[in-house]
Amino acid sequence: MIKVNNRIFGSEQFSNGEVSYKPAAVKPDLNRIELFFQDNKDITDLQFAVEFIRDKEPGAEIELTMLYVPYGRMDRPIDGYVYSLKLFANIINRLNFSHIYTLDNHSHGIADLIHHVVELDINPYIDEVRRLFQPDYLFFPDAGAMKKYPKRLNVCANDEIPYFYGQKQRVLDDSREIISYELFNKNLSLTGKRILIIDDICCTGGTVLRAANIMRQRGVSDIALWVAHCENNVIKYDIVRENSSISKIYTSDSIIRNYTIPEIEVIHLQ
Repeated sequence: MIKVNNRIFGSEQFSNGEVSYKPAAVKPDLNRIELFFQDNKDITDLQFAVEFIRDKEPGAEIELTMLYVPYGRMDRPIDGYVYSLKLFANIINRLNFSHIYTLDNHSHGIADLIHHVVELDINPYIDEVRRLFQPDYLFFPDAGAMKKYPKRLNVCANDEIPYFYGQKQRVLDDSREIISYELFNKNLSLTGKRILIIDDICCTGGTVLRAANIMRQRGVSDIALWVAHCENNVIKYDIVRENSSISKIYTSDSIIRNYTIPEIEVIHLQ
């Protein structure tokens, strides 16, 4: 979905797939577009929105808010596949936005390839989730998360809450199946504790659920997950089942939720 100055742009289609665009109010100085990626139609709608604004106000600046960046996980060349993030970045860069606001990018390649990226502060989200869930410890589910979040989270930098991490080993083939997982909690006792897992994106929840299952076996009383971007696909998987080791998923509004279930709570920040 695309919004131009808070108005949905491109919501109607003809029977042949062409889109019927209704005009939005355009400002002479600064216009704001929001991209909530659902499928590649949104990329076309984004291009139409920019062309519409520039046709009306050629000198106006355009900002893009794109909290979830499409193709962010396809951030390196892989044999047999095109380098999708680079191609997407080329499309975005040609649109010449003054600023592009994102949230908790999955890869540093996003800011390396896309111009004028401003990554928003994740701390207000984490503060709100801590208020709601009241965790005893934070947990980072892989080496990448452990490398990233202790530097970014104020609660870690200020030693306000203990944290630990896990590490996975995958099969080195196209399946990328996890064959082992280990917790590194050092001298932290897990018995009776509440754990908040922190990561950037969740699609199937396989890694975090594996970690949560191990924690439950070691006596953890409750586990929640914060991810900046929670794909709608998770509803198909065990992470949101009634017997899941993870009782709640907290997420931002970066992805339009096409269903409502009590296991997922969206954090809206003004």
